[in-house]
Amino acid sequence: MDRDRIVRVMHGLVVTYMVYNRSTMLALLLVLEEMGRVERSLSNISPSPLRYLGQPMPQVNRSCWMRVRSKDWWERVVLLEFDDEEWRQNFRMCRRAFMDLCEMVPYMEPADNPVRPPIPLVMRVAIVIYKLGSCCEYRVVANQFGVHKATVIKFMTLFCKGMVESGVMNKFIKVPSVEEARRTAREFKAKYHLPQVIGCIDGTHIPIHPPTDGYRDFVNRKGWPSYVLQAVVDNRHCFWNINCKMPGSAHDANVLKQSTLFKKSHQLPKVGSIKATSSLHDDRS
Repeated sequence: MDRDRIVRVMHGLVVTYMVYNRSTMLALLLVLEEMGRVERSLSNISPSPLRYLGQPMPQVNRSCWMRVRSKDWWERVVLLEFDDEEWRQNFRMCRRAFMDLCEMVPYMEPADNPVRPPIPLVMRVAIVIYKLGSCCEYRVVANQFGVHKATVIKFMTLFCKGMVESGVMNKFIKVPSVEEARRTAREFKAKYHLPQVIGCIDGTHIPIHPPTDGYRDFVNRKGWPSYVLQAVVDNRHCFWNINCKMPGSAHDANVLKQSTLFKKSHQLPKVGSIKATSSLHDDRS
């Protein structure tokens, strides 16, 4: 619709509104204001992109196609020279455990890339484990493996999201069976002289970028925004329950009360002796 036609339509609306409404002055002001807005929007419309179809696109000179980066540490040192102790120091696991982990994350497999060879699966997982197992910045990890820091962020997100959505995490972080709980209780008692203990519970704060709405709810007692991570480990320091859904300002008692561990505590395996359990039932009756 061209500008003249819009103006004629607006004038028609003015006349119609003035005829059927006695508040003519108010109607005139409202319509004139709308006409001014339409005029301003039409004046700001950029030319149609069709006029550039017959013209060559402007060329932009790239400073470089790909920066020079070195993967020597990973390809020559780690893969060829590292023993199991060095693997544990840098990746928190031995080489065999690392390879088993790579088989559990097929969603990290690279897609076909006709431009340049993609980063292989083992290197992708190594980048993630190296970052999760240290306090290094993304830039430091990127320089160590010879990639861009955006690549590190991409692999971190892909790995962690896939762990949750694929169900791999639930195969390892789960409530122990009765036999496993009894073994843990025996080892706790033998080492620490504490009977009927199947786990140790504690919490920590995970730093986050909080939302603007409700920012104060995420600020913990230390003064920075976070989520509270509650975790339970056995005597071998292996996690068997985690909970991370409460904001940083929540008290530890409230975090426990809102967790699945507390709500389903009656389903936890019992490790007490039969004699003690029978006497407990007798007391209750």
